[in-house]
Amino acid sequence: MKRTVKFFIVLLLLCEGYAFAQGTRVTGKVTGPDNQGLPGVNVQVSGTTTGTSTDASGNFSLNAAGTTSLVFSNIGYVSQTVPVNGRSVVNVQMAEDQKTLNEVVVVGYGTQRKTDVTGALTAISTKEFAQQPVTRLDQVLQGRAAGVQVTQTNGAPGGDARIRIRGANSVLGNNDPLYVVDGYVGANFNFVNPNDIETLQILKDAASTSIYGSRGANGVVIITTKKGARGLKVNYEGQFSISENIKRYDVLPAGEFAEIVNARATATGSNLPFTSDQIAQFKQNGGTDWQSLVFRQGSGQQHQITLSGGSEKTTFLISGNYLNQNGIVNNSGFKRYILRTNINTQINDKLSLRLNLWGTRSQNHNTLDGGAIVQALAWAPTTPAYGSDGQPTFTDPIGSVYRNPLDYLYDQSVDQNRTGLNINGGLNYKLPIKGLSLDLQYAVNYLNAQNLNLNGKRLSNNVPTASRYSSEQVTLQNTNSLNYDLKVGDHSINAVAVLETQQFTDQNFTASASGLRFPQLGYDNIGGNTAATVSSGYSKWTLLSLLGRINYGFKDKYLVTAAVRRDGSSKFGEANRYSVFPSLALGWRLSEEDFIKNLNVFSNLKLRGSWGMTGSQAINPYATLSTYGTTSVAFNNSAATAGVILGNPGNPDLKWETTKQVDVGLEMEFLNGRLRIEADYFNKNTTDLLLNVAIPSYAGGGTQARNVGEVENTGFEFSIGGTPIDKAGFRWETNLNLSTLQNKVISLGGLPRLGQGTGVGGGMSSTNEFMLMPGEPLGSYWGLKYLGTFKPNEADLAAQFGRVPGDPRYQDLNGDNAITTDDFQIIGRAFPKATGGWNNTFTYKGLTLNVFFNGVFGVDKLNYTRAAALSGSGDARQFILSEIRDYYRPGNETSDIPAFTRTYQPFTQSSRFLENGSFVRLKNVSLSYTVPTGFIQNKANLRVFFSATNLLTITKYKGPDPESARVGSNTDTAIGIDYGSYPNSKTYTLGVNLGF
Repeated sequence: MKRTVKFFIVLLLLCEGYAFAQGTRVTGKVTGPDNQGLPGVNVQVSGTTTGTSTDASGNFSLNAAGTTSLVFSNIGYVSQTVPVNGRSVVNVQMAEDQKTLNEVVVVGYGTQRKTDVTGALTAISTKEFAQQPVTRLDQVLQGRAAGVQVTQTNGAPGGDARIRIRGANSVLGNNDPLYVVDGYVGANFNFVNPNDIETLQILKDAASTSIYGSRGANGVVIITTKKGARGLKVNYEGQFSISENIKRYDVLPAGEFAEIVNARATATGSNLPFTSDQIAQFKQNGGTDWQSLVFRQGSGQQHQITLSGGSEKTTFLISGNYLNQNGIVNNSGFKRYILRTNINTQINDKLSLRLNLWGTRSQNHNTLDGGAIVQALAWAPTTPAYGSDGQPTFTDPIGSVYRNPLDYLYDQSVDQNRTGLNINGGLNYKLPIKGLSLDLQYAVNYLNAQNLNLNGKRLSNNVPTASRYSSEQVTLQNTNSLNYDLKVGDHSINAVAVLETQQFTDQNFTASASGLRFPQLGYDNIGGNTAATVSSGYSKWTLLSLLGRINYGFKDKYLVTAAVRRDGSSKFGEANRYSVFPSLALGWRLSEEDFIKNLNVFSNLKLRGSWGMTGSQAINPYATLSTYGTTSVAFNNSAATAGVILGNPGNPDLKWETTKQVDVGLEMEFLNGRLRIEADYFNKNTTDLLLNVAIPSYAGGGTQARNVGEVENTGFEFSIGGTPIDKAGFRWETNLNLSTLQNKVISLGGLPRLGQGTGVGGGMSSTNEFMLMPGEPLGSYWGLKYLGTFKPNEADLAAQFGRVPGDPRYQDLNGDNAITTDDFQIIGRAFPKATGGWNNTFTYKGLTLNVFFNGVFGVDKLNYTRAAALSGSGDARQFILSEIRDYYRPGNETSDIPAFTRTYQPFTQSSRFLENGSFVRLKNVSLSYTVPTGFIQNKANLRVFFSATNLLTITKYKGPDPESARVGSNTDTAIGIDYGSYPNSKTYTLGVNLGF
């Protein structure tokens, strides 16, 4: 790497020395509106690659011929081109760019001035995350846009994240937003490198998203990547990080644990597991700290090199990114490689061509939840980690009935490898009719997914198992659009008409084997086995879309946007294959009215409202068709005979889920854009909700997908931002957002309720952990209401349930003096009521400090990790957490931690282990310094930075991380359970950015 950097430096010096041997030295100072020096301003000799940046005081120095011009540019200021005219000193004062008034934002299939946008759109500037060590798109989105909830459910490197825009609409379908990258619709956000982002817009209301029709119901994230510019530029950024646990569970030391175990045995009339001598030895020598054996200090590094340049007609950009992270759980990690190139060429004044290519490779190793983390809180601290043979102890005589936590770390491999390739090219041609242009774009997206699993001898009871899943997915997209721009007097029209097709195919193959003869070869050789199964699959769907949109403006203050899209999907039967998604939006720029102008208060004041429809193909291909399965049956004591049986019945009447949304918004700017306020109210109603409805056994059994339900999402969104201070070289930029959400099931097609399970809890759950019910939100917890312990004066009441004082007490809903599933009720909600973020950037000369908070409010979490370690039942068997010190006993009868009794019967699926998951987190603190260019002979820009992520978390949640959860992002009806979740970590990063 050092040799590469030196090579680029020498090359640039040689080129510049040759081109400007005859130039003269030009110095000067760049100031802002307050006459203070501006650091970091880019100063470039026009038409060349020669340039520099101003130092901390705004000074610069470079070689330039007296007949050339200097181009001064900086984010937030109006660029200037100043002729040298033979001068040796050139001073420039830059004016602030009223960006919010003239900014052009990307919308669906086009662009608009921000002031002309009539829908609810949030643009995230790259400045907002430039000072933070983000490695994925979800880290960019989290806390930066009102109405966008990002939850890092798996804190492992490369772990899963749940991203929701204005709530969740679908039960069967995926509620992830639609990602559009450089015009390719349906991109995978995991493959987007934040360092490659040029612009990022979030479309939230139906007026903005209806242009994407059947896939716009969950919101749209539009990303354009960086392009090259004239002149050669090279940039390198390197980051190095270490990570540690935010928090660990407080567990009993070995000696005290042994005393608690003996106390329980005494109370229940059992033999004492530990002698007094053993307890004394444990108190003197300690025991096994299982959490320290499972967790470690993580580390990571990221490197990016970007090369860009070109001529007046052709520009290019090539970037390469390498990320390697070792997680805080032993033997877990993530690697990613991304290579991107963008080429643009202007053939003539009519025709331009573009070609974007990117390739990615990611590798997850043992980054899933559960396993070792659960067992670290289940195995007794009195049990040694290793036996006399040097191998991990095989069984725990006191604590867990499962395997040693170390076996889950080192006798198991869970690998996920993803290889992606995207080729996206197009042309734009200006037709002879003024303002009319034709744009053609073709894209090919390829994804190869490999899931590889191995359980060794120890985890599998000496029957090693392995499996391999391989999938190849190919998406083809063609987008043809006509764009028309016309401005006549006070009237302006922008129109677009699009024909778009997309085709997706998936071919997959699965092989599983047990009894591996050579387990040391892992999943790479599963041929030698005692039993194996093989399966394969194929699916395909196509989408045909016609769409149009018209933006009309009168005097730049009365705005109308009308759009309609007609989608046809092969997933549905002929009768319901096509659907139409219209929208209408109105905007009124009150700040252009004289009665508002005369107030001299607003730089911009806009009232807008919209209505529209979007849809969802919330079914898999072939869901309208009845399926068949295979079985084996023995007749007359003969060998088993293979056969075919009827599977789930199809439903040819299935149709699109449809979401109607109303939005009302107000935008305000004061002090020439230094203060910005935006507020929205929205109401989303999804009808024809797709649900799997159980079929009676007499009718064949199974489930059938039907359009029977309705879900509603309503909420308010607020954002405020600006530059409170910009004086004497000190600048403070701040952005604060807050959004509320009320999610509610309106109807289940006549069903009173519908259970939703996860399978996460294993034996800890008596029934489904979640319940869909009209009037309640998605993700409603279903369980028993814990009333504490039976107190001494409640002995008679306890006896009616077969209990004694000190036993756990639960609400008996039906009054039958028995606690059963009939007593289950809604006990909490997994959807937060509000989310927010606050981003602050302070700059003084060459120093920049970034402080970023995010928060989640009004959310519950079912803490099964704590339940397993504190229930003293099931697989864990004993009490591990230090909380047990306060258990109910004579002299401590006020405690609600149950006593040690023979009648003790806990229920973990209860409000006892339902905790407040709200939190406020100091997500990032970064301090950077831009080195004055004089230190490196005005040939390069150098910035060094230090960052701390997840430095502080304020929460009442008793687990290590209120954000992580065991259930991933593929469902919104069963979320928020923490059972061995891989927690997010506290990370410290040191980095350098070097540009030539």
